[in-house]
Amino acid sequence: MGRHKGYNREEVLDRAMKLFWRKGYEGAHLQELVDITGLNRFSLYKEFGGKEGLFLEALDRYLAQVMNLMGLLAREPQGLGNIQDYFKAALEYPFFHGCFAVNTLVQHPVVPDEARRKVFDFINAGEKVFLSNLKAAKKSGTLPAAAEPRPLARLLITFDIGLVVSLQLGVDKRGLKQALKPLELLLGVTL
Repeated sequence: MGRHKGYNREEVLDRAMKLFWRKGYEGAHLQELVDITGLNRFSLYKEFGGKEGLFLEALDRYLAQVMNLMGLLAREPQGLGNIQDYFKAALEYPFFHGCFAVNTLVQHPVVPDEARRKVFDFINAGEKVFLSNLKAAKKSGTLPAAAEPRPLARLLITFDIGLVVSLQLGVDKRGLKQALKPLELLLGVTL
């Protein structure tokens, strides 16, 4: 019979996620990970395969949490209401140190290739769900007839990434709400 683990895996991942989120892959040193997770080096390697494995699982955990926010875009019926609700919620989401996913992309020279792939897949999924809402809005007539859903979806995902970078830079939420005004005019809605 195997030994009982003296730690909660989910808590370890939460702690590691917060450190990686704040300091990045390269900035989070192995000893800091040992200290913050409470694991010794042997346990860290046995459980996660080392720093890279821990980083990838922490990133997965973050992406799963943010998928809850993105779930607002997957609701039926699809349309501009989902986009409105998403941006309102995104402004209130606790992006403590920006977006862990975006931070990962910014550090692309040093993060594992698999991490970049996961983040690209996540961003592409976000763009697709924006696109499906825009197509539904165009079909229902709530999006202006001249509007092209595909470039608008790219604009929305780009804006979304910029939004979380702005939050990391300390731009106040009132200022970000003002930045939504041009999108409102473009889409013909209030965000």
